Amino acid sequence: MEAFKQEGAPVTITVSSSASSATKLSDNPDTVRIVNLGTATVWVKFGGSTVVAATTTGQAVGAGVHEVQRFPTKGPGYVSVIAAGSTGDIQFTPGSGV
Repeated sequence: MEAFKQEGAPVTITVSSSASSATKLSDNPDTVRIVNLGTATVWVKFGGSTVVAATTTGQAVGAGVHEVQRFPTKGPGYVSVIAAGSTGDIQFTPGSGV
């Protein structure tokens, strides 16, 4: 297992109580580093160009949390995010390794 290696520019999304539009992260990411820069939990959903996050179906990422995970789909990587009410930023960095 190799350490995380950045393979694309970080993408920062401002989070609100409405789901963000699908945002492209990379053409074919292997892994993605997620950093919740805000003060509230953010729900994240990965998928294709029409992905929409929801607080009932997304993956919860707590405030201040940093994590690296394998990207769940092959091909272009998109993400949508939503928060229960607070705003803040969440950053995604495509790469490889964990």
